[in-house]
Amino acid sequence: MEDYCTETRAYFTLYGEDFSLEEFTREIGIIPTEAYRKGEEYIRGKTKHVRFETPWVYGLDYKMTNDPEELIHDIVNILYNSIEIIKKYVDHYNLKCKLVTVICFNCQQTRELVMNKKAIEFANQVNGEFEFDIYHDND
Repeated sequence: MEDYCTETRAYFTLYGEDFSLEEFTREIGIIPTEAYRKGEEYIRGKTKHVRFETPWVYGLDYKMTNDPEELIHDIVNILYNSIEIIKKYVDHYNLKCKLVTVICFNCQQTRELVMNKKAIEFANQVNGEFEFDIYHDND
């Protein structure tokens, strides 16, 4: 059995004040893993909260891997042909987007984290950012 260095999840999010989640989903042809509207109420624990933005999110769940960038590259490959649609929504609705990778390191020695040229080009084309949430399991 292989001993993996990281448990990783990744997602792309397009977010802002308000836009038609249904219209964007139809145009892009991809069902989001999460989407909600600004102003919606939700409960976390025992406390009621109100959503402060409208996001459309497509993500991949946690995976044990030695290549922490693998999942973000998978997402870019799925969304790459939709760059023009994403750009249209970013410009028309003044939205932001980012590619997020959540990395939980399970060992002291790990591989490098490399964003390939396609991922960098995708982020640049949609005026997006990369975000890395990094944790270390101290067991």
